Amino acid sequence: MLAKPLTNSQIQAACKFWKDGHWEVEAFAQLRQCFPKPQEAVTLKAVAVNTLYSAGVRPIARVAQYLEKRLGSGSPYPTGPELVSDFVKEIADLKLTKRDNHYHVFVSKFAHFFINPDLPILDQYSEWMVEQHLGLKHSYDSDRYLKFAKNIQRLKEEGTLTCDCDELDHYLWIAGEYWSWKHNPKKPIYTELRDDFERLEKTPETERTESQRTLAELLGITVRSAPL
Repeated sequence: MLAKPLTNSQIQAACKFWKDGHWEVEAFAQLRQCFPKPQEAVTLKAVAVNTLYSAGVRPIARVAQYLEKRLGSGSPYPTGPELVSDFVKEIADLKLTKRDNHYHVFVSKFAHFFINPDLPILDQYSEWMVEQHLGLKHSYDSDRYLKFAKNIQRLKEEGTLTCDCDELDHYLWIAGEYWSWKHNPKKPIYTELRDDFERLEKTPETERTESQRTLAELLGITVRSAPL
């Protein structure tokens, strides 16, 4: 049983809110269509992920060089969660920066969009939301992504969720941004989402637009008032 309930209807609401808000990054689909193999146009793909998803990897050119060499070497590499964990460790060994934790975010997104779509996307909001639903305390360790991937699978099983990684990510990101904002209104979050959250808070339930009703269903605030 989940510590904080999550239903398939919330996931479906997240997908509708995502689609109606045009949150999808079409550039990734275009890149996959033009360069379907993981080893093709690696630098272009890496720069797109780093820029459009604000992954914060610097210097991105050096990291892209590593990925291009690794993916084009012909040497086998895993396609499951171990791929992200292994690549993060190998990039960290290059000692390009003193901060290594943010590589998990970048590599998980790159791997999801251009290598294996079944790999879950890790970011601070998704990670936090998964822990809230499972009732776990947050901790960083060397196998951060492997732990995250296992927790994602546990969340889907215990919540009897029928969604794929993209659909679950839509929920985790939006809900994570919202509850982080509720805990600390001054915390910097995505500007457009902040506007949506503020309008939702100010609008009486009987006067909400369809989009606001969808957002409320996504967050579960129509069925539980206690904050996460």
